Amino acid sequence: MDITVIICTRNRASQLREVLKSAAAMKVPQGLQWEMIVVDNGSADNTPEVVAEFTDRLPIITVSEKTPGLSNARNCGVRAAQGAYICWTDDDVIIDANWLNAYSEAFRSHPEGIIFGGRIIPVLDKPTPSWFENAMSIWPLSSIVAARDFGNTELPLDFKKGINPWGASFAVRAKEQKQHLYNPELGVSPTHKRTGEEVDVMYKMVKAGATGWWVPDAKVFHQIPLKRQSLSYIYEYCYQAGETFQYVRKNYPDDNHYMINGIPPDYKLTRLRLYRRSFSKLVACTFAYIRFSPKRFYYFGLFAYYLGAASLK
Repeated sequence: MDITVIICTRNRASQLREVLKSAAAMKVPQGLQWEMIVVDNGSADNTPEVVAEFTDRLPIITVSEKTPGLSNARNCGVRAAQGAYICWTDDDVIIDANWLNAYSEAFRSHPEGIIFGGRIIPVLDKPTPSWFENAMSIWPLSSIVAARDFGNTELPLDFKKGINPWGASFAVRAKEQKQHLYNPELGVSPTHKRTGEEVDVMYKMVKAGATGWWVPDAKVFHQIPLKRQSLSYIYEYCYQAGETFQYVRKNYPDDNHYMINGIPPDYKLTRLRLYRRSFSKLVACTFAYIRFSPKRFYYFGLFAYYLGAASLK
């Protein structure tokens, strides 16, 4: 088996159907041996029936992971994968027709490569709030829409320069992927609000000597529903970012992906001093900005998160 494509899903049957429609329309290189695995992470909707609709159009199977959490689902997919490479995408994208072919060509052109990443192009449901559209290039909105575009030319990945893939379109050589599984304490889960499980794994691979390539034609279109174009969702995302930062800071203080470009600002502060600084900046930003400000919500997320820091594992 050459390639395994994995999609993890939970209660998103209608969105999953659109992803699989686009997958069925992909240009598959002649002679390529590939499989698609849908990991059902405890769905209560008609996800199995949706997958069954595509068994005559895709080399697709479903595996079940009852333990909730994206990292648990990813690890289940890795265990089931038979391909020499694993291509990852999400259940809320539309896959470009050349996606699989682009990755296949990159694997052949760069046999030394272990990590590969492709374009993620956000597609916003309408009507998009003007303030959201105007701030899409600024954190946290840039992360919420998960835009990833490093140009039209293939180039080496460079994590220190921020040239690294994100979850909606990346690929990993299976040998290394099976050696570096995903941390169940990271990633979206009903039991905690954290992100970054795929960046964490890629950081560990790079630390072990892995190299990789940007594959510009391996693109997906990330669907952004209206509920994610709201202040309430921005707050929720900031909270997740804060919880992730604090978890990693506590459990891996000197060896984590936040430190790839050096020690982050405020990283060495004690919890109390960081709490005080977050609160003071939140107050300052609140009074300084009447209209939307990403900084305001960043500090709001940090402040709200650190209130609950004592409950972290």
